[in-house]
Amino acid sequence: MRYLPLIFLIAILFGCSKQSENGKIVELYVDHYEQAGKQMIYSLPEKSPITTYLEGFNERELGYTYKVKAQIYKPEVAPQDGPDRWYVFMKVISKEIFSSTEPFEISLKTSSLFATPLAIRLQNQIFYYGNYILTPENDAVRKQLEEVIALKNKLDTDAKYAATVLINATVVHDPNNRRNGYLVKSVKIQ
Repeated sequence: MRYLPLIFLIAILFGCSKQSENGKIVELYVDHYEQAGKQMIYSLPEKSPITTYLEGFNERELGYTYKVKAQIYKPEVAPQDGPDRWYVFMKVISKEIFSSTEPFEISLKTSSLFATPLAIRLQNQIFYYGNYILTPENDAVRKQLEEVIALKNKLDTDAKYAATVLINATVVHDPNNRRNGYLVKSVKIQ
């Protein structure tokens, strides 16, 4: 009973610090690509990855890096199946074209527990990665992407396989569809 005031004081201090972050204005760095539902966003100035998402940044285009201003939002009661906070987009501070032609890797799997583990789909002979178009560089890469699509059933029914297999694509920003797609150089299933 004699520790009750101390426990109460600690609870108030921690509760206040959580709420004081709500509404705070911050700057974020938004990278030139997305990865299987991850927005690739970092807090500034230390450029450390954020573990939640940026809401309302609808003008984002692939192939550009951004510095944006956002506000931290912490709901009174966090969703049971979601983050305890997220960022709400306010405005673009700067936008720069990502000019490197160096290929980079993206995962073709998602980390979702409630959806198919594949991050790509084939619709009307076009490969999609979320809302972005994956254009195979050649017929051999098209065949590799088709092989990934053919793994859907195995990924859906074999949890151990789905948890251990790595499916990555080496891509560049598509020079003919820079804002909405990747040109796929190769696919690797391990």
